[in-house]
Amino acid sequence: MEHQILEQLWTRALYPEKVNPESWNQELETLYRYGIGIEEVMRYLYFEKPELHQFYDWIASRHTDTMSQSETITTAVLSEADLQFWEENGYLVLRNAISEEDCKATTQAIWDFLALQPDDRDGWYRQHEEQRGLMLTFSDHPALNKNRSSARIRKAYEQLYGTDKIYKTIDKVSFNPPETDSYHFLGSPLHWDVSLKQPIPFGLQGLLYLTDCGPEEGAFHCVPGFHREIGNWLSGIPQGENPREIALQALQAIPVVGKAGDFVIWHQALPHCASANHGTHPRMVQYLTYFPEQYETASEWL
Repeated sequence: MEHQILEQLWTRALYPEKVNPESWNQELETLYRYGIGIEEVMRYLYFEKPELHQFYDWIASRHTDTMSQSETITTAVLSEADLQFWEENGYLVLRNAISEEDCKATTQAIWDFLALQPDDRDGWYRQHEEQRGLMLTFSDHPALNKNRSSARIRKAYEQLYGTDKIYKTIDKVSFNPPETDSYHFLGSPLHWDVSLKQPIPFGLQGLLYLTDCGPEEGAFHCVPGFHREIGNWLSGIPQGENPREIALQALQAIPVVGKAGDFVIWHQALPHCASANHGTHPRMVQYLTYFPEQYETASEWL
């Protein structure tokens, strides 16, 4: 069965006219269960154009065991007060999701990937070939995989989804150096990462602060409670107007601050963004999301 799904992905990249449009969600879930990010796979397929058997071999060579957990937690990590805050606001902060030691190991892995030193301030602004805005195409490293296996993070997702039948995605990291007279913030403005076609499926997103992040240090921003209002808000948008553009002027986001090791989870219906860093050191985060089994994205992008 998995080989059939991987064949669909191979077909999607090399023979798009023959692809089954209904298989995308299965393809993503299968990749993530193999511990491989979608960008890494599509780059390999587009540039190498392998035969199908070569693609199977490549997947096998990249396969990591993402299903195992170094530990498990049976007790809740989110309190009743946390869950009430979540219902009202659509986001929450899980404190001390990973240790200070693991944060340091992960930030060191990012410095190594960039071939930079933390005290090389000029180097912070040199563009890396794997850098796209704030995002680094960097997802395969033992420190990143260890964070993805955090039992506390998984348990928080399980509580919010109401099931343990979930799987982790394989996502990237972000590097946001302080603004200067010659360097300005490269992140996206307030946005959604999902289609606005109603109803928006219940899905969660998350990021792990690897460095302390106050309100002026590139903090994650979101519009609290908007997951409960978005349907009515969209219905009031005049026909022909772009709600994504209107949101930039009409909605007010707030900073969600945290210490290194804190984990932010938000409802995917919340508009959100990173922000300019006015601190003294780069802000680093790792994106880490779980989806429920057989999760389906919208078939139409709005």
